[in-house]
Amino acid sequence: MNIANSRTDALQAAGNSLFNDRKLGLGTFSTNLSGGCSISKIDGTLKADWPSTLRLAELAEAMDFEALVPVGRWKGFGGETNFNSEGFECFSWAAAIAASTKKGGVFATTHVPTIHPIFAAKMATTIDHVSNGRFIMNIVTG
Repeated sequence: MNIANSRTDALQAAGNSLFNDRKLGLGTFSTNLSGGCSISKIDGTLKADWPSTLRLAELAEAMDFEALVPVGRWKGFGGETNFNSEGFECFSWAAAIAASTKKGGVFATTHVPTIHPIFAAKMATTIDHVSNGRFIMNIVTG
């Protein structure tokens, strides 16, 4: 028996949206940071608080999005908008989102020089178990 195939088959049978027949996958990006991808002072921009980011994950799940992808950022950009000044660390955010949702891939973004590979692997394994196989790591080298 091929373990990899049986795991994929089990995830597909469980309705994991990563294993569907769609030709285009959809997801959210940067919902772990204030402002998301919008550099703006307008009222209604994304707040980096748990209720806001959880609500977006729930909406994405209801719309059958395949991915929730956070941005790995340690500091905002300053200036008038202080773009992305507040936010959640990616692995902790992914664990919390994974525990709060049932479908869709949950990513964590990591930068190679900032986290030791053994520590990243341990966190990834934990989140993968919490998410029932929905965890994906986005590794940024630069």
